[in-house]
Amino acid sequence: MEAKKKKRFFTNHSKSSAMVVSLALHAILLVVALSFVAVTVVTKDDKKFESRQVIRPRMPPKKLQVPVKIKKQKRKPKLRQRIVVKPSVNRNMPDIKMPEITGIKGGLGAAGGAGLGGAGGVGFSMPEIEVFGVRSKGEKVFIALDSDAIMMRDEVGGMRAYTIIKDELTKIIGNLGPTTLFNLAVFEHGSTTTLFPRMVPATRENVAKVENWLEPLNKVSKGMGDKAYGTKTLGKGGTRVSDNLAAGKIRPTESHKNSTLSWYIPAALAMKQQADTVFILSGWWGVLRYAEKEFPVWTEANRKRWEQRIREGNEKLAEENKIRRANDEPPKVIRDHYHLVHEYFPAQFHSIRPPEPPWYYYTPRDFAEALKRVRKENAPKLASKSGISKKKKDSFSVNVIYFARKDDADAQAGEIERFNELANRSHGKFRSIAGLEAIQSSVSK
Repeated sequence: MEAKKKKRFFTNHSKSSAMVVSLALHAILLVVALSFVAVTVVTKDDKKFESRQVIRPRMPPKKLQVPVKIKKQKRKPKLRQRIVVKPSVNRNMPDIKMPEITGIKGGLGAAGGAGLGGAGGVGFSMPEIEVFGVRSKGEKVFIALDSDAIMMRDEVGGMRAYTIIKDELTKIIGNLGPTTLFNLAVFEHGSTTTLFPRMVPATRENVAKVENWLEPLNKVSKGMGDKAYGTKTLGKGGTRVSDNLAAGKIRPTESHKNSTLSWYIPAALAMKQQADTVFILSGWWGVLRYAEKEFPVWTEANRKRWEQRIREGNEKLAEENKIRRANDEPPKVIRDHYHLVHEYFPAQFHSIRPPEPPWYYYTPRDFAEALKRVRKENAPKLASKSGISKKKKDSFSVNVIYFARKDDADAQAGEIERFNELANRSHGKFRSIAGLEAIQSSVSK
């Protein structure tokens, strides 16, 4: 009975007994596990050291500065050849004189005029040119000749005087040295024509072109017409100047009615071509101005009277020139309608002439400053040089020969004063020549 109770006890508590046994086994395993020491083998890699570039500031090496005194080198004296005659030689040497060159003076011809037996030195200097008694030096010569009708007035000497002026210029240019550059312009009140588009050397070929170009200009011939003068009578060749080269206060003529620039055009062209010597041969200052306001209204009555006087004046001029042609004389030259009416109807001139607005008249200072500006703007650009060098001074001169009336000096006093001031402001010279006899005495012998 008791044995059955024991079996029933274990059978009833079989699940709890299994649990106890399981716990006991786990405890034993835990104790056994804790008794083991876990060893982990750690392998370390070899350390590698990488070199890095360290940027360190560098100090520039100091240069040893030693003060050095530089002595200025003295220029060596230039040796000049001299022809010396020994006094011990007793010979009769001929006195050989160098030929005197009219127009350009310099070089061998300017060696004092001494013969080979003298003690004068042979040297070279800037060529000197003389035009109607006005002397100037330069290697680039520009001559501007006025061919306006005023240059051929009877009071100046007429067309015969103009022929003398023209022939003298041809002779002067013919005496230029072959290394001298030149150009020639012939101008009227409203137009300018140059022989060459740029400066050329004074070779025989170019000098021959000057003679052929000027020979028919205002040429006096038997039975010539009343209007056979001006730039239209020039020979073959030449270039018409289209640019008026306005600069500074000088305004373009296209934008101003009744505005002309006369001699200023060739003078400005000479500055553009960098001429160092300019000669202006003219018979008047010109109407160099521009209108500051609109032109007033011209009454119909005065306009008709003005046109009538022009017709009558042309008839009087034609009759006078008819008599001159019969006597083999050149015609009387009158430049325009204003001078025509003033010549034959002086008492009515101011009352019937076209009305005019207030004008601004250009001054000699305006022209001188404009010429300098044109020259500066067209100067060649020099290549830069290393070191310090002195700039060569740009020197030039504008010379004026004014052919004045012989009969009325007071009426031309203003023009003479303005031309003289222009020449002074442009480093040049001025001379006034009045009448045919004065022109004849001014030419080279």
